Amino acid sequence: MEEMTKILLIKKIKEKKELSGISDSVVLDSLDNYLKKYSINIQKIKHSQIKIIVKEIRANLRKLVGQYQISKKQIIENLDSHTSTRERKDFYPKLKKMIEKINPCSILDLGCGLNPLALAEKNIFYYASDINETALSLVEQHFKRNKIKGKIFVYDIRKINNDLPKADLCLLFKILDILDKNLAEKIISSVPCDKILVSFATKKLSGKKMSRPIRIWFEKILERNLWKYEKIYSDNEIFYSIEKM
Repeated sequence: MEEMTKILLIKKIKEKKELSGISDSVVLDSLDNYLKKYSINIQKIKHSQIKIIVKEIRANLRKLVGQYQISKKQIIENLDSHTSTRERKDFYPKLKKMIEKINPCSILDLGCGLNPLALAEKNIFYYASDINETALSLVEQHFKRNKIKGKIFVYDIRKINNDLPKADLCLLFKILDILDKNLAEKIISSVPCDKILVSFATKKLSGKKMSRPIRIWFEKILERNLWKYEKIYSDNEIFYSIEKM
């Protein structure tokens, strides 16, 4: 009975188009955390509670999936042109040069979205991870079509541990803002990479510039851990190039 109720709730949560590609295991984990947080007995759940539970879990999952959803038309354009989300399109050449300067043999991209379509190269082994199975499927197709060596896998960064593959460079684009600051520090500490590229949005969803785009809280984490960093700006994001060595 309990398992069946959870299956039905997962199905209901994923009815929204923008959430349909999320792995069932990630939705289940969010559901279990919610039930535990509010001490809800799923076997005694009321109909009035279901709407609230579904609504709040959807809101949390939307943050994880990302601030900017990608339409089917954009996906086709991305596959054809090797670019990702429209807002980062003009900055990709500079971003690729930043990566070339680091000269990695392998990349670990956490919360990758469609970044690999623009960034993956034949001479770099690319680990692409996300909670969105639809995005990962497109990345896998791109790897096969372009003979790029790599591996895709579903990974919920909120549950980070020591099971991630080691790589020369880790990419964390527009992920840390939506997480607890203590978790952000744990993620940077835990990723098995000495060099990390982190980005944060500098514009609100309305398109207006943020009044304080620099993440002081994040810089304090870096300085407290004696991690070297450099800031690079684009029109829409601020990038932190970090060395943990």
